[in-house]
Amino acid sequence: MDIELEAILIPLSFFFLIGFFVRQSRLRAEHETQRRFELGVRTLERFSEPEALEKFLGGLAGQEFLRLLDQGEPPLQRRLLRSVQGGIALGALGIAFLVLSAFAGYGDLVVPGTLLFCLGASLLLGAAVAYKLAQRWELLGDRARGRSASPYRDIAGS
Repeated sequence: MDIELEAILIPLSFFFLIGFFVRQSRLRAEHETQRRFELGVRTLERFSEPEALEKFLGGLAGQEFLRLLDQGEPPLQRRLLRSVQGGIALGALGIAFLVLSAFAGYGDLVVPGTLLFCLGASLLLGAAVAYKLAQRWELLGDRARGRSASPYRDIAGS
């Protein structure tokens, strides 16, 4: 069995590249969340009296501040949507590889096509399970308001 070096390195480097992109996006999101948290802590530390903090949070500037803090972690709906989008994209890419291997004679694309299709299917299955569990545990928030409940909204509303 004579396997050329390119047949090993090209798919391996492709999957490492995808992993690198995913890791970089995760690091960027974590850095952004940390930055927002530190900004919120520094802003709230400036209030020495509880009355001043309550007045700030009740005002328009306080509402804007709380809205910016809420944007740190994406809501569950957006994370589920990203999983579905990634699953569809990877599944479609896997199917394209499998079609190329079947009809165009690229037999080397069977393994990457199968791996990509399975990754896409697992992302879709994981998103479906997460959605069902979120419905059962009532994590999706109040559908009448169209937004999930936030711990910051209760403080500002009282």
